[in-house]
Amino acid sequence: MQWNTAAVEAVRNRKQFFKKLIHSKLREHKTMRLLNIASGPARDLKEIYDEINPERLQTTCVEMDANAIEYAKNLCGNYLLQIEFINQNIFKFSSNEKFDLIWSAGLFDYFNDKIFIQLTKRLRGYLNQNGEMVIGNFSRNNPHRTYMEIFGEWFLNHRNVDELLGLAIQAGVDKSKITVNEEPLGVNLFLRMNNQTA
Repeated sequence: MQWNTAAVEAVRNRKQFFKKLIHSKLREHKTMRLLNIASGPARDLKEIYDEINPERLQTTCVEMDANAIEYAKNLCGNYLLQIEFINQNIFKFSSNEKFDLIWSAGLFDYFNDKIFIQLTKRLRGYLNQNGEMVIGNFSRNNPHRTYMEIFGEWFLNHRNVDELLGLAIQAGVDKSKITVNEEPLGVNLFLRMNNQTA
């Protein structure tokens, strides 16, 4: 189906956005720590580690699906010293670590606004002082939403830029530290919340 082709392209664009983001961060940090939420099969991570000095990036992946973690471990086998996989519901996740980047591309659009805000508040507590949290969310401009729901039974909370800004503000983020980007098709939006204090 045509909508499926667009959905696949949007996900591919999302992966490219993530990779560019990591490369950009590594230009600012000698080393960095990444928290990757709902990390799935980790193909994007594998490609990133193939392109960088692996020792510069330490990643914690939190994923509920044990099969996805097993696949990811096999795929990223050369980088298991740099990647920790945690098989856990994100609502039960706890860590003493602080992260330079928290990334979640395909999870928050399954949540209603209340849960979105609550989880954003809690996860931002794991950011370093100059860290950033980036949340992907399907846009209301998605031209294939009806087809996704009717034929794919794929139900998401689509949101626009203003809605994402509002949710971040309700989560306690200063408006001046919030931006929203999009991938080339405009199907996926990326809510970016900077933790800089200066």
